Amino acid sequence: MYGPFSAAYSGNSMGGVIDITTRMPEKFEAGGDIKSTWQDYSFYGKKKTFDSQEYSFNVGDRYKDLSFRFDVSHLDSHSQPIAFVNPLSTGNATAADTVVTGAIANSNPYGVSAQVLGESALNHTVQDNFKWKLGYDITPTIHAAYTLGLWQNDNNAGFNSFLRDRAGNVVNSGNVNIGGKRYAANFAETRAEQMHWSHGMNLKSDTGGVFDWDLAGSVVEYGTDLSRTSTQTPTLAARNGTGTVTSLTGTGWHTADAKGIWRPGADLLGKHEVSFGFHHDLYTLDNPVYTVANWQSNDTGAISSNSQGKTQTEGYWLQDAWDFNKDWNLTLGGRVESWHAYDGLNQAIANGVLKSLNQAERNELEFSPKAKLTWKPLDRVQTGLSIGQAYRFATVTELFQTTTTTVGGITNIVNGNPNLKPEEALSSELSGEYFLDQGKLRLSLFQERVKDAIYSQQTLLSTGAISSTPSNVGEIQTYGIEFAGEASDVGIQGIDLSGNATWTDSRITENSASDAAAARAGATAANPNANQPSTGMRQPRVPEWRASATIGYRPTDKLTTSVSGRYSSPQFSQLNNSDINAATYGSGGTAYFIVDLHAKYQITKQVSASAGIDNVNNQEVWLFHPFPSRTYFAELKYNY
Repeated sequence: MYGPFSAAYSGNSMGGVIDITTRMPEKFEAGGDIKSTWQDYSFYGKKKTFDSQEYSFNVGDRYKDLSFRFDVSHLDSHSQPIAFVNPLSTGNATAADTVVTGAIANSNPYGVSAQVLGESALNHTVQDNFKWKLGYDITPTIHAAYTLGLWQNDNNAGFNSFLRDRAGNVVNSGNVNIGGKRYAANFAETRAEQMHWSHGMNLKSDTGGVFDWDLAGSVVEYGTDLSRTSTQTPTLAARNGTGTVTSLTGTGWHTADAKGIWRPGADLLGKHEVSFGFHHDLYTLDNPVYTVANWQSNDTGAISSNSQGKTQTEGYWLQDAWDFNKDWNLTLGGRVESWHAYDGLNQAIANGVLKSLNQAERNELEFSPKAKLTWKPLDRVQTGLSIGQAYRFATVTELFQTTTTTVGGITNIVNGNPNLKPEEALSSELSGEYFLDQGKLRLSLFQERVKDAIYSQQTLLSTGAISSTPSNVGEIQTYGIEFAGEASDVGIQGIDLSGNATWTDSRITENSASDAAAARAGATAANPNANQPSTGMRQPRVPEWRASATIGYRPTDKLTTSVSGRYSSPQFSQLNNSDINAATYGSGGTAYFIVDLHAKYQITKQVSASAGIDNVNNQEVWLFHPFPSRTYFAELKYNY
């Protein structure tokens, strides 16, 4: 079982769960990998090439009961622009405004005329990942493991202004005159320095007998997390000067889980597997913003704003998988969760003075029942009916993070909402599977009703800034059909097929309180339909159609090739679906169909080479920001 249908997982598993465990070596092994990519970028007719290189290495071994594994990777990546400076006019130009050319006429996501002044958030990222894992077999059936992880990231988010003055000089700051209208050109460079530590601990038994248990814990710590932005013009910023430093240093979380599985040997009206457990997590937010004299070197200064807070969840769950007949299984479970939000603090400058607001503590207690009935009438056929309730509590950032940051010249205004209610979902699914000789087919009908859905709507303002505030959506109803399948050696040996297609009708069925507030606020210059209701509209970020398919061909034991296609219908970002122009920055998302070509050749037992082209048809895709254009990649891998 997965997502909301398993009592073992909390409410944030509504969309599904991926549980990954790294295999420990049984003997000496080592490997290395070199990968390069090149992207042909051409949005707005600006043709460029962006490249990245990634290098990785791993080594591991086992000596008697002790095993170890060490993995390291290094990434040096240049991205396409993630954002565009795309403001509305602030009025008629004056004689003091610089007359410029090069801007590109455009419409914002809501259909209002705007000008694209240039590219922003051109990220040059250098990342290093280190992972050390030790395993020890205390007995043949009791295993201990410890994992230490280190992630380092240095990022420089640059910009590229399209604007030129009469002399042909680049213009990247100040008020400019475009066709007699005034626009504000506000480009800026942003730099990030991050170092995060993670620890994982696990102790478990694996007898496969009457009783097994599992203890696990994790700690994630933001040792250093700083984002630096100049408040000077780009010319002055190159010579240091004032700026802001946004810090997340000290933010982090820890988790602890205990799990038991009881497999009674007696026939208690059938075979049972009873599992139960406990979960604990604590999330901490520490997010001051400093005004600094030197934006490139100062780490702290006078506080201009601050967001702090904690959330804690404790859960207890019980589940029984009961084979009451050789063809039937009934799984029943329940989960109790206690949630606590506390130590919330927001600070901001008002009239030159730092003002503080202590947020009220919050407590919630919820119970989530789960059930699944499985019937296997034939060896090749299996059907299942699942129903489950789940609660997702607001995250510490959704509650308390209220801050304004700038990345590559784009201002991001984030507003927390300490009054968010927990999101409550009632999900159901009817599925059928048919097992082939080498593959399977699956058809499922699904439904989900979510009350007080938590959604953070990102809105593009007239200045080109992005504002986001999480809120509760009264009720969302979702219905859908999904078909998925995979098969090997179809027709002729070496032909493999896999794919899936999903149709979804997901709509906001009740949101009267928010609609009334939007009507009172009225339309805005950036969005003339901001005051329109959301009730009856499609759920943002959920397309009606989504599909993917892959055809693989193995002409020899050494060569594997594949052709893949991905499709999505358009989607919205605004609750009232007022973002009608999908092909621009800040939109919900364009429809797209992307084709990928991949090939792998096993040169020797240890050495393999891969190459391919992603988005070979060079589809222009917008999902709030532009996605990569046609991208070539090559990879060389060695495993011993």
